[in-house]
Amino acid sequence: MTIRYILIILLCASFFAPSITARDGQLERMHTACAQMLDKFDYDGLTKQSAQYIEQANKYGNKRDQAYAYFYAGAAALFTNQVNQAHDYLDRTRKMGAELENDSLMALALNSIGIYEATVNMNMYLAQWYFMESLKHAKRSDYIKLEGSIYGNMCTIAQMQQDTTVIGYARECYQFGIREKNPHVEFLGALHLGEIHHLKAELDSATIYINRAIEVCKKHDFKDIAIAYVELADILFDRKQLAEAERYAEMAIKMAEENSNKMVLANAYDRMARICHEKKLYQESNRWLERELETGETLELVKSQIYELMALNYDAMGNKDEALRCMTRAKELADSTNASDREHMKRERDMSFSIIDQERQLEFNRRQLKNRSIIIGSLIALVFLLGYILWISIRNLHRRNALYKNIVRQQMESIEREKELNSRIKELETTPSLHEEIKQPPIEDEGNDSEVSDISTPSEKSRRIYNEVCRLMEEERLYTDSQLNRESLAQMVGTNKSYLTNIISECSGGMNLSQFINQYRLQEAIRTLSEKQHIDYPLKQLAADLGFGSISTFYKLFQDKVGMSPSAYRKSFIEVVK
Repeated sequence: MTIRYILIILLCASFFAPSITARDGQLERMHTACAQMLDKFDYDGLTKQSAQYIEQANKYGNKRDQAYAYFYAGAAALFTNQVNQAHDYLDRTRKMGAELENDSLMALALNSIGIYEATVNMNMYLAQWYFMESLKHAKRSDYIKLEGSIYGNMCTIAQMQQDTTVIGYARECYQFGIREKNPHVEFLGALHLGEIHHLKAELDSATIYINRAIEVCKKHDFKDIAIAYVELADILFDRKQLAEAERYAEMAIKMAEENSNKMVLANAYDRMARICHEKKLYQESNRWLERELETGETLELVKSQIYELMALNYDAMGNKDEALRCMTRAKELADSTNASDREHMKRERDMSFSIIDQERQLEFNRRQLKNRSIIIGSLIALVFLLGYILWISIRNLHRRNALYKNIVRQQMESIEREKELNSRIKELETTPSLHEEIKQPPIEDEGNDSEVSDISTPSEKSRRIYNEVCRLMEEERLYTDSQLNRESLAQMVGTNKSYLTNIISECSGGMNLSQFINQYRLQEAIRTLSEKQHIDYPLKQLAADLGFGSISTFYKLFQDKVGMSPSAYRKSFIEVVK
């Protein structure tokens, strides 16, 4: 399920302000119109109406209406993928809410910014922090409707991380919707409960709650019923009830196409593709996968899984060439996603710790000013602060350890996935129909430096030489030689050093020779540190065996690539395997 879609539904469930004071009749009508459009998920209409609302609020100089108008404009922009504009509008709402000391506006703004962080920046820690801050303002203003949505938001984020322990949040969200007669929150609560029970393989309970979500949608004529159909099709697929699963997937596709909801449509196409594969309709399965890619709503990791299924379909149809092409593409996407995830986790960790440290410093300053005139009070505050700092430090340490373990798990999964893909590629390459195709012509001597400009087809020869260098690195493990340099490497592949330098830079995305070699050393270091039999391998010896000039160089390059030191990686690996 797409996280942005769920969070936006929860945003819609909480749009009503708890009270609207006397204001100009025209502004009040615009406010009501925007609220109704948001309630009906009419984002095109909301974009136009909120623009008029902003214009009139600015004309009359009514700051409260200006803030609400910016909120509606931000909500519309957020769901129509105008993320920069959404952030600008929502930030204005937050600043004006603080200036007006209006807890309702602050709660709406912070909740929406939390959705932005979760869906655009994918920073779940920061999103959770915004949701908690929003909850404080909602409680202060008795904004009961928004409280239910915030609990739902927190539940959605936990689900995206496959965390089934938040079932209590989902149940509270569902009961809140029933108790407060809020059909949106009731729908989301039922949907969350169905998904969590599905994750826990409790298919009977999952079916009950998803059917309840569908009932609420039909009763209130919600346009987002397609998302419930997709989930029900998934449950029926796991039950091996393929005919019923296909029927609900088709209904989801029909509803999503009618409402131009590409996010849900992509999920529905994916379900149909997997159902067809299970029914051995391989060609039809591939057609659905191609339509899923055409929606443009598919994440890189999901694309990798799409190409894997395509490869299985082609392989079952006997088309080994296409199977190899798709499996190779799946590996490329998986490698790219893993590298992106590591960088994202480093950014998320740094940003989250920075926010926590700022909050800790603000709390310290506030307490220091409050108790300055009273010695006893100051001493009590100091003791409290020391305990608070200790608690923060312990919590940060646990979070850091959790992040490190996630990095290690991702590396281990990446290594296993790479082994599986390489095994599959080798299996396909050994097929007689492909054997001749994958043979590479011999590498020709490029001559000395003065002859570089005389090469007739540099791109073809460059690629062949680069492939030979990669082969030597992977099969001969040349990178373990600490004395390896461009002269010796150029001699091995039959070219000159200047041309070799240009080839590596051109084919590796701009890396120089040192970076290229160190890339292999670091990959081997990660693989070694991710194996139980090498737990006692001395790091200094490992650095020397892999060809690093010094242990300090090894530590620095490993830290830059993985986001943690080799010793920290080993410690986290030991904790994970235990």
